[in-house]
Amino acid sequence: MSADSRLDEYQAEAERLVEEVTQEIPDDLIDEVVITESEARYGETESAEELPSDPAHWQVYRAINLVSEDGASADAAARISRMLADDGWAESRVRETEDGRRIADGFRTTIDGGEWYLELTWVKSAPELAETIEVTIVSPPTVRGDAG
Repeated sequence: MSADSRLDEYQAEAERLVEEVTQEIPDDLIDEVVITESEARYGETESAEELPSDPAHWQVYRAINLVSEDGASADAAARISRMLADDGWAESRVRETEDGRRIADGFRTTIDGGEWYLELTWVKSAPELAETIEVTIVSPPTVRGDAG
């Protein structure tokens, strides 16, 4: 990475955060961690070239299947929300889909001068919905640096 890029440190922090959030869910509520994706994302540029000055950020996405127990997703989301609030993250409702049964809450905080975003998607218990929770963490913007 070039000296101006913070992708390496943002990767480490985003991966640490997703682990911290996951640990907030009691082990007996987790059926399986379905997927974890951790990758640099690059913004639009004026050039077809990949330049060290191109905008970039780090993003981690994790999907977790919970046990088939009414309220498992809501309980896990409430625990995570409390932890984030205790750590100073500001919460807002982002969207409700599937007739209000699928909820996405957004959380923002500043870490070392940069604004971080965490989105927590959970479901209200319903017979046709699996108890799941999804976490997306987006770092503050930086530049590509030497990443390719």
